[in-house]
Amino acid sequence: MPTSPKVAIPLKTTKDLDWEYPLQTYIRNAYGSSENFSKECQMFSRLRQDMMGAGKDPTGRDLLYKYYGQLELLDLRIPVEEGGCKVGFTWMDAFTHAETTQHSLAFEKASVLFNLASTNSHIAVETNDLKIAYKTFQAAAGIYTFVAENFLHAPSADLNRDTVRALASLMLAQAQEVFVERLLVEGTTKPNMLAKLAKSASLMYKTAGDGLSTAVSKGWGERDWVSLASVQQYYMDSVANHQQALLQSSKGKQGLAIAYLRSAISKGDAAMKSYLPSTYSAFIEILTAHHTQLTTSLTSMEKDNDFIYHDTIPAANSVIEIGQLEAAKPTQMSDLYVDQDITQLIGRDIFEKLIPVSVAEQSSMYSEEKAKVLRAEGEKVDVAEEELATALEYLGLPAALKTIRTLTHSFADDRVDEKVAQWAQTVQISGAVSFADIEQKKRDIYQLVERCERELEAEERESESMRSKLGHFWTQSPSVSLTTTLQSDLHSIKESLWTATTSDRKLQAQYAPVENDVRILAQGPNSPELASSFRSPGGISSLTKSLVDIELSDRDGNSGIAKPDTETVENLLKKLTKLKKERGLVFTELKEMIQEDDISSLLILNKKVPNIEEKLFKSELEKFLPYQKRIAATIYQQAVTLKELTAAWKAILDNPFIKERRAQLDSVDHRKDFTIERFKKAFENWSDVYHGKQKGVKFYNELLDFAKAMERNVQEFVDNRRDESRRILATLQERRGMM
Repeated sequence: MPTSPKVAIPLKTTKDLDWEYPLQTYIRNAYGSSENFSKECQMFSRLRQDMMGAGKDPTGRDLLYKYYGQLELLDLRIPVEEGGCKVGFTWMDAFTHAETTQHSLAFEKASVLFNLASTNSHIAVETNDLKIAYKTFQAAAGIYTFVAENFLHAPSADLNRDTVRALASLMLAQAQEVFVERLLVEGTTKPNMLAKLAKSASLMYKTAGDGLSTAVSKGWGERDWVSLASVQQYYMDSVANHQQALLQSSKGKQGLAIAYLRSAISKGDAAMKSYLPSTYSAFIEILTAHHTQLTTSLTSMEKDNDFIYHDTIPAANSVIEIGQLEAAKPTQMSDLYVDQDITQLIGRDIFEKLIPVSVAEQSSMYSEEKAKVLRAEGEKVDVAEEELATALEYLGLPAALKTIRTLTHSFADDRVDEKVAQWAQTVQISGAVSFADIEQKKRDIYQLVERCERELEAEERESESMRSKLGHFWTQSPSVSLTTTLQSDLHSIKESLWTATTSDRKLQAQYAPVENDVRILAQGPNSPELASSFRSPGGISSLTKSLVDIELSDRDGNSGIAKPDTETVENLLKKLTKLKKERGLVFTELKEMIQEDDISSLLILNKKVPNIEEKLFKSELEKFLPYQKRIAATIYQQAVTLKELTAAWKAILDNPFIKERRAQLDSVDHRKDFTIERFKKAFENWSDVYHGKQKGVKFYNELLDFAKAMERNVQEFVDNRRDESRRILATLQERRGMM
């Protein structure tokens, strides 16, 4: 389907200028030297030259946007004006070609944006891709709209608010039409939606035509654009009515469909009768083809209605007005390159190292304020850490708590160590290691191999026996020439068995010394035999009896000795550790936040606001208050907790129960450590052997499967050979009968 002609807006032209000299002059006057920024000044000057030579294509569009982005960044650092960096910007009106010169950076930015929008319109007109055209027309509309809303005092007619708004309306109408054209080409959209979209396009062209008509009356723009917008308005209205007719026809409302179709023809006739410049002569062919399609459809539809449907045809002014659906929207400036990395397109801020003198001074003052905060909080943290370390060192904590905690619990020699219990549970679940199953698998594999070898030997004997009887009449190939691969595979199986057997013996040798201890572990963590391994040879030791006596007398109320409360001390130590960790994390977060905090951009944005420092500094430093309060809270809680810990620990050390029990542990600990090491070795060996055996089982299973497959192959080979023997013998017997 051919598309209707579209309008591309002419670009403004500009005179060359040298950014380098005024920039260097300003920097030298403001900072004392411009040598460090000579490359940046040259780069900025080249950037404008590149922009001037930009084509009306995507590359040119990106160059314009890059230059505009750098202008915005420059505006934050250098005052481009008569009293600052004085640059004369000369641009020619896009329509009247009148020359305008200004020293305002806003004029330069507005002119660049105008060309950016116009370049998008050229890309849309030149492309054959309707999706790209739709996107770039919307982009052009968005940029024109941005210019209208942000540059209020236009020094030239083409930048006037009414001008750019009219251009934005035209671009938006063309985007809407392109969207309709694409859907018509694809042919997958329902007529209901197409009718609404086309109707909106028609109304958009009316708005654009009104704006352009006003523009022409003021002496700018092209009168042909007004004529084209009017024709497009009628054409899109005709398309809308045609689609509405198709919709009604699909619903079986033939009379209503005919009414809409007649309206479509009426709108199409209006488009064809309107003045259309010769520039857009190709459009006449489109309109003619469209008119032919409509009249043909109307003739067919009226005939069907006369002979078949007999549906009443309503008057044109009585049909319901077609609804609207606007698909095209002006693209926001922030969304122009939504699918790309905008920072990569614009590049780094060319003058990012140039901080305005006033901003640098303010940043230095702010850095000192931040440093004061960090130093104060750092001193508080250091003092708190030192107080905590000194207090714990004096109390001997937490190292001494482990011994004290052991003494506060009654125990017997047969109590199984926790690690050993875990090992026993693991072994109990998986079971002790037995090699019987893999030995059986080996026997099964050997038997399969032997059967295969016997079958092959028997077949070979049979074949050779016939060869010896019949001589050269026996034409069957010798078996030995055909069984090489089979014999090789059988030999490979036997070699694998030999190698695996060697590995099995190593595992058995590793397992034998600890087999009895593994057997004990396999009974589980609660087995009497495991408990007896931790029991003294003479039964309950005198140590245990002594402890039991103490506890019994304590329960009877005769000893007057109370067991100390170690749980309180333990909880207090945990609390102190948590407070220390939290304080360290908070201070680290505060330090990182202060180091990364840079308000240069805020200072640059507010550099024209008088006496901003005090208010801005106070506001910015408040973001550190939550961290300061959290640090203060940990210091206060630490002091309270240390006081509680000192009292609780003193009560434990003064307890006679602890003093007596501390002297009675050494012999029990020694025996227990020895038993733990014994079962540790057993568990580690069991684990190695267990997993090694698992691998062995997997290996033998795979080897057994292979041996079974070999048996099938051998049987198939033998059966085939015997069938062949019978066929040869039958042939020989037939020949003898013929003789």
